[in-house]
Amino acid sequence: MHLKINSQTLADALKKVEKVVNVKHQIPILHGIYMEATEQELILIASDSTESFRYHVPVDGENLEVIELGKIVLPKQVSEISKKMKKDIDMKLDGFKLSLKSGKTEFDLNTFEPEEFPKLPAFDIEKPTVTLKGTDFNDFIKKTAFAASDSETRPILTGVCLDLNDNGLNLISTDSHRLGQVKAEATNDSSVKLVIPAKSLDKLAKTVDMQEELHFYCESDNQLIFRSGALIFYCRLLEGNYPDTSRLIPNDFKSEMKINRKEFLNALDLVKELANNADNGKGGVVKLHVNGAATISSHTAQAGKGTVVVDYESLEGEDDYTISFSARYMIDALKAIDDDFVNFKFQGPMRPFLLTPSESKFEELQLILPVRTM
Repeated sequence: MHLKINSQTLADALKKVEKVVNVKHQIPILHGIYMEATEQELILIASDSTESFRYHVPVDGENLEVIELGKIVLPKQVSEISKKMKKDIDMKLDGFKLSLKSGKTEFDLNTFEPEEFPKLPAFDIEKPTVTLKGTDFNDFIKKTAFAASDSETRPILTGVCLDLNDNGLNLISTDSHRLGQVKAEATNDSSVKLVIPAKSLDKLAKTVDMQEELHFYCESDNQLIFRSGALIFYCRLLEGNYPDTSRLIPNDFKSEMKINRKEFLNALDLVKELANNADNGKGGVVKLHVNGAATISSHTAQAGKGTVVVDYESLEGEDDYTISFSARYMIDALKAIDDDFVNFKFQGPMRPFLLTPSESKFEELQLILPVRTM
């Protein structure tokens, strides 16, 4: 293999795939990045055996020129080296020794056997299961993935449930203490229900150009493929049945308060420091008392007491109640909502409450379970 490539082009391409490389993986070949030079393109693949990125760089004669076809598995260090090189890079393979030359800089690196690198499954690129705007899907991830569990006690709860049916697209996640859900219209030819690891979605959101359309390919019961432009992401699905969360979401409320989201968020940020002090920064419990205004407070024997009053915009129903909850959960939920105002829907001091945007192009909600306090 022999090629000449612009250093920034190579650095950008490696950055697209390297997030899944784990140099501590028990399979040594996965410590590297697969590269194949063809007449039309340069293909880069990285994998940790459960997630894989594949990226294509077209041969244009300017940023990339392929002199000799071939394949190789690069050591991950090539990514850092390419970032620091400012000129075009000449890459030439001799056996398992890779030569990198750029100006007066030269490296000779040991490589891996490319035939040992695991093959990715083929799929029909013309028939995606569903196609979404990248910006919309990025919003969906933002509004749901954070609410998934980070505990392996119930592995199915570490994922986001994607349910595509005649009613559209529904994404939901919960750790059994909070829940995030978003529903949207989607054009599809088939119905699917699957659970995607939340960490995989976070990785996808940080890598994919969300200005591109995002195509989903559900090729098997245990794998989902995403394609966005020249980037393809493969991830393994979680096995098992996702719990029926519809029965957790209340429909009737004693009170609905409309309040400025940023003011509510700033108030919680202020009092959470006292609350965190009581439980070593694990989230902190704060109290909300609604009576003519919204009063957020924290009172601990160790740190003392703090109170912030926020005037609400409007209120329907009961105007005298108190509820306690995790400050971290509430802050996460408020950050997931984009509207200037949120509706705080109260059902009872020990019943789940909802946060919804006053206006949104999607149907969305955040649910939080209250905390019992003395």
